[in-house]
Amino acid sequence: MSATTPPAGVELSPGAATNLPVTVRNDGGSLSEPVAVALNLPPGVRAIDAAGGGAPMAFAQDGAPMSVNCPGGEGTVVCKTGAGLQPGQSATLNFRLQADEDAQGGTVTGSVTAGVQINVAVSVKVTVKQPQEAVVLEAQGDGLSAFPWTRNPLVYVRVRNTGETTKPVTVTFDHPLWQWWSLRGFPCAPSGEGATCTTKTALAPGQHVNLWVRLKGRPDDGRVTITAQLGKASAGPVTVDFGCYHHWCGQDPLPTTTPPTPSTTPTKPTKPTPSKPSSTPPATTTETKPTTEPPTSTTTTSAPPRPTGKPGNQPPTVTPEKGFGWLTG
Repeated sequence: MSATTPPAGVELSPGAATNLPVTVRNDGGSLSEPVAVALNLPPGVRAIDAAGGGAPMAFAQDGAPMSVNCPGGEGTVVCKTGAGLQPGQSATLNFRLQADEDAQGGTVTGSVTAGVQINVAVSVKVTVKQPQEAVVLEAQGDGLSAFPWTRNPLVYVRVRNTGETTKPVTVTFDHPLWQWWSLRGFPCAPSGEGATCTTKTALAPGQHVNLWVRLKGRPDDGRVTITAQLGKASAGPVTVDFGCYHHWCGQDPLPTTTPPTPSTTPTKPTKPTPSKPSSTPPATTTETKPTTEPPTSTTTTSAPPRPTGKPGNQPPTVTPEKGFGWLTG
């Protein structure tokens, strides 16, 4: 008696059933006892009922191959033929295996028996192919939040599941939130110095969800950083910059200068030195007649007046963005 299994093993995907056929052949010269195959499944892997599982086919005439659909189970599963095999006859016992999402794979071990005289070992490698997880994050502020007097900026967030799994999504902000809205359940809660928002329902592949939040106060540096998580996949960080306008960011708009310190030590006056009379006669001067050309006018340019207002009082030249497209998402 001999048994064969897939030489490359079996690859499973969580949630999807895959066939594991075990083919047994009677290599002897006489009719065998009914064949039984027992398999030990690794953790996270189970067998499910195949079509007609547990109802073996009748004995095939003229030594034709037999096929049996095996029942389901966990741990150790057993499948039997309804009759013995003739010399040279084979039977294929079909197991349907399925892996959990957290299954790590392993090796399926087992044995093939036909009465008490025949015992054949079975070993099949099982790998679990984990589905791809991916998420895309988009975030932006509205045009009005660019003005420094907007104390609670508004942020639009959109998250899309671009992977193969269906799981909730979590969005994290590094700044506290004052308000939040969404067309589906997307509650937020404080988390450290920021906030965390998680959908109440799972996001299917290809689906997206929108979230509107209003920050609690303007960030000191004018920026808020956002990240997203779906299963083991992450997106971001994405930074939304609302602009920094001196005192709004805790900076002094004018540099501080220190006036020079006057010296307190008096200086001793110096004694004047009399000048000697010169022996050279004074030079004579020639009278110059006035010219008829008009005098050249002199233009005096003064510095422009220093502005009295602080730079933070001047509104930025920012064109407000139209974010209404997010509502229809």
